[in-house]
Amino acid sequence: MAQKLDAKGGKQGNAWDDGVHDNVRKVYLGKGPDCIAFVKFEYVDGSKVVIGDVHGEKTQEVEEFVVDVDDYIVYVEAFRETATQETIVDLKFETCKGKTNKHFTTSPGVKFVLQGGKIVGFHGRSTNVLHALGAYVSDPISTFQLHGKWTKVEQKGKAPGLRCSHAIAQVGNKIYSFGGEFTPNVPIDKDLYVFDLKTGKWSIAPATGDIPHLSCLGVRMVSVGTTLYVFGGRDAVRKYNAFYSYDTTKNVWKLLTPLEEGPTPRSFHSMAADDKNVYVFGGVSSTTRVKTLDVYNIADKKWKPCATPGEAFSIRGGSGLEVVNGKVWVIYGFNNYEIDDIYCYNPIGDKWTQVETTGEQPSGRSVFASAVVGKHIVIFGGEVDMDPEAHVGPGQLMDGTFALDTETLKWERLDKIGEEKEVEGTTSGSSGLSIHLGIPILLDVDVSIGNPFGGKKNKKKEEKQETPEIRGWTASTSATINGKKGLLMHGGKAQTNDRFDDLYFYEFQ
Repeated sequence: MAQKLDAKGGKQGNAWDDGVHDNVRKVYLGKGPDCIAFVKFEYVDGSKVVIGDVHGEKTQEVEEFVVDVDDYIVYVEAFRETATQETIVDLKFETCKGKTNKHFTTSPGVKFVLQGGKIVGFHGRSTNVLHALGAYVSDPISTFQLHGKWTKVEQKGKAPGLRCSHAIAQVGNKIYSFGGEFTPNVPIDKDLYVFDLKTGKWSIAPATGDIPHLSCLGVRMVSVGTTLYVFGGRDAVRKYNAFYSYDTTKNVWKLLTPLEEGPTPRSFHSMAADDKNVYVFGGVSSTTRVKTLDVYNIADKKWKPCATPGEAFSIRGGSGLEVVNGKVWVIYGFNNYEIDDIYCYNPIGDKWTQVETTGEQPSGRSVFASAVVGKHIVIFGGEVDMDPEAHVGPGQLMDGTFALDTETLKWERLDKIGEEKEVEGTTSGSSGLSIHLGIPILLDVDVSIGNPFGGKKNKKKEEKQETPEIRGWTASTSATINGKKGLLMHGGKAQTNDRFDDLYFYEFQ
């Protein structure tokens, strides 16, 4: 059974309905000078191809978006023009595997969303242009069993500011931030910032002892108990940081292992920890990317190399690295292409296993936000296609929140839900970007979500939430705020190649 999501957009034009099918195979978009002139869909039912009608008026400029045979559309983002909201000016289609069509990277109007499962048909309203669009969904995504939401955390005080390629970690009611860049490949500072969750205020943490002398980007940091552990990162001429600890109760830095005694110096690696060990994986050394996993035993104060993953396992940087129930998970990464495989390391037996997953699997990506919540690994955003200028540019970035159940090995998408405000001509103070972009923040977002249990959607204003903009190269950590566990991320690189300074928390109810 398929559920019909109401058509959103304008009220003009004649209603049309393509009905329910097994899958959507192609989308044809005719783009006029200031709106979508027509849409046409090609469906499949078993082995039969069903070609839908043209809805609107044909144009010479037509975009063809092909859905792979082992994929399907799960998300549609549409924008109505701002004044009358009677025409649709842009459409973004996204598949289960993260494939998207060409679309505006900035918000061109008032947004609405169609989501809630596998999209198997479309309906809407049109004249010589497209006025409204709705959808049919089947197999509602079980993600909605994982109840969560994004919250933007208010900040004040001496904050880290606009930056990316840095690291954050939580100790008690404090969030710590270290390293990063504003200008590509130029580290900002070597201060350790601390954010008090009770007061909502940033400050620079007092420091004595072996204070790191190197300002660095591509650094990683984790916490164990009341201690922070910081490894790697590089300056503008590729000098690297060693392995340090910071005692948050005494405000004392300590050099644990100098460069020549620890793991290979590197940047854009990954770090994770449990209550006994700190793990460092992958990253970019002075000569090449690596794929080694090293473990530091906190009690013994010694490093030990773990088993090598094997030849099939690619060298990589920008991976997700998380410890779940004693096992170490490597999620995706980058090696001149975006990697989409997952490996699991079991310290018992010193053994690597490649993991095959199912469900709403995100596409290959790197430099994304990640965290552990119970048995789930949660990720957001990241780079899905490298930039021609490498680290100088942003690459093609993605949004979307996903969770991997490490027991069932099934991915679920935790889709964007909420309302935002539309303000013409936003500045860096409201958008978090480093320059005046003139990008509207949305006023009236209309979200259609397939409800597996039926019933009407609740649109109470007090239930609104803000969702992070597309980004990569962000700092993230597992966090607990007000008793809620989730993914906390700070800053990052925007699709415009500007930097963010915002603080977002995806909390699970």
